[in-house]
Amino acid sequence: MATLTIADAAEAAGTSTDTIRYYDREGLLAGLSRDPAGNRRFTTDDVGWLRVLRCLRDTGMTMADLRAFCAVDGEVRPADRLAMLQAHRDRVLERIRRTHEQLAVIEGKIEAYRGATAGTRAPEVVR
Repeated sequence: MATLTIADAAEAAGTSTDTIRYYDREGLLAGLSRDPAGNRRFTTDDVGWLRVLRCLRDTGMTMADLRAFCAVDGEVRPADRLAMLQAHRDRVLERIRRTHEQLAVIEGKIEAYRGATAGTRAPEVVR
C-alpha cells in the first residue's frame, strides 16, 4: 500500500505539517506508521482522520474535548463517540444561531449607515 509523506498528507487534509506533528504529540494519531528513517507515513485512512480532526477543531471543539473524543475507541464504544459528536453539533448549532442574530445587528447598522450617507436617516440613528 502506498503511503504519503507528512507534507502530502497535510496538503490532502487541508492542514499544516505543524498541526499534524502537534496532533501526533497529543496522541490523536494513534497507529501512524513510520519509514526506516523514522518519518511519519500516512495512509488514505490517516488523511481521512486528519480531515475529521481538522473539521472538529475548525468548528470549535476544544483540544481537551478532541483528546477525549480520540481516547474513545469508536469501534468498541460507538455510542460514546456518537454522544460526543451530538453534543458538539449542538454547540455548533447554538453558535450558528448566535452568529445569525449578530449578523442581523450588523445588517441593521449597515442599513443605518447607508441611510445616513444618503441623507435619508437622522444622524442619531447611527451610533
